Amino acid sequence: MGKKVSLAIFDFDGTLTVGHLFTGIARHHREFKVNRFYLYLYLIIHLPMHMATKARLCSEEKNRLKWSEDLSILFRGFSQEDANEAFNWLMDGYFMPLMRLDIVTILKEHKASGDTVVLLSGMFTQFLKVAAERLGADYAVGTQLEIKDNIYTGSIIKPSCFGENKAKLLKDFINQKNWEVDFDKSLFYADSKYDLSAFRLVGNPIATYPDKELYQIAVCNKWRIIDS
Repeated sequence: MGKKVSLAIFDFDGTLTVGHLFTGIARHHREFKVNRFYLYLYLIIHLPMHMATKARLCSEEKNRLKWSEDLSILFRGFSQEDANEAFNWLMDGYFMPLMRLDIVTILKEHKASGDTVVLLSGMFTQFLKVAAERLGADYAVGTQLEIKDNIYTGSIIKPSCFGENKAKLLKDFINQKNWEVDFDKSLFYADSKYDLSAFRLVGNPIATYPDKELYQIAVCNKWRIIDS
């Protein structure tokens, strides 16, 4: 029989932090003068799609998925060592001052009470492992960056940890660990309507600084809401 665990699952961006991954990467690349060509190329490609979404000519969900998947190009050509340095800088130099201290405190309380704490986010798994170490989380499940011959290719290993795939990747991870999870006692903290697939897995969904759509869903379902 697998290990019986109760999970405390936390989304990262928008939930544990008010920072944004692209903004942090852009600051890093400009400061250290690396991959600025890909940074500007990324903006040139995605700004028209962003404007089309604002004009309701393009699906917001498709835009967010494409935006997050293509962020991988910003690490194209990085060695694993260089990427690790960048991920540490992102966490320490950018995200740490932008953490929601109340939610970080809740994470640490779950850890102290014996829950298994998992970060579940569309962010890169390699970065999330650094974040998990800093915050005291046990594991990280995210979007895996592709590496060949110690070099980041600029692509991801699909699927991206977004939307319905969020629950799928979490369940795959649980199966790999051979855990028997008490989902009724498990909790998920997240901020977006795109986290609904993972919310449905647990007995304790907690809308955390939710967007407008998730707030309405949480009210209708009588979920706990943290927004101040």
